[in-house]
Amino acid sequence: MGEDMWAGVRERVLRLTEHSGAGKVFGAQGHGFRLGPVMSEEQLRALEADLGVGLPAQYRSFLLHVGGGGAGPDYGLMTPTLGDGGWQWRGIGLAFSAQPTTAEFAGRPFVAEALQSELAALEAQEPEKDAFAAEEKFRRAYAAWDARYEELYDAQEAGAVFLSEQGCGYASLMVMTGPHRGAIWEDLRPMDRGIEPTGHDFAYWYRSWLERTEQRLET
Repeated sequence: MGEDMWAGVRERVLRLTEHSGAGKVFGAQGHGFRLGPVMSEEQLRALEADLGVGLPAQYRSFLLHVGGGGAGPDYGLMTPTLGDGGWQWRGIGLAFSAQPTTAEFAGRPFVAEALQSELAALEAQEPEKDAFAAEEKFRRAYAAWDARYEELYDAQEAGAVFLSEQGCGYASLMVMTGPHRGAIWEDLRPMDRGIEPTGHDFAYWYRSWLERTEQRLET
């Protein structure tokens, strides 16, 4: 079933370079409609061993039948690669890549949703200088508050992979653990929001991008 889902998709993506307007599609300068080689079953099992959980089924099938990374939504897909520190997602062949994600970090519990209320409460508790009689006490209180905020801010990323750079600090992530496993979320923190769901799974997200791109280039 997974193979049928991706039947012909690699060929369709690679054909996009034949269109004269391909370079004007948003993100094309990042990936050039190039796809990396597909991954082997042996590679996927090794990746899953580092991850600690199985890959989401749609994405796993994509890696087997379409490519490890490259052409895709926005500036293209990050690629799982094996390095000295184990498996991680990196921007192989991409001009503008999202931040790397290690398999170990992606295999942790996904807690972004649960952290939203905690972060909101912490923001309301930000120390104000006027509330302190001494400058030094304010600095210590603010440093402690800021350290805790940064800890929670970064913790939102656990359990997910930065899959595609959108530009201006925004990114698309795929959840790897928990009840939202396989879903695409967006990092909207540059606009003072959180990491939020798109409501789409990987297959819908990728195939919708391909269909929109084909329609644009054919008109």
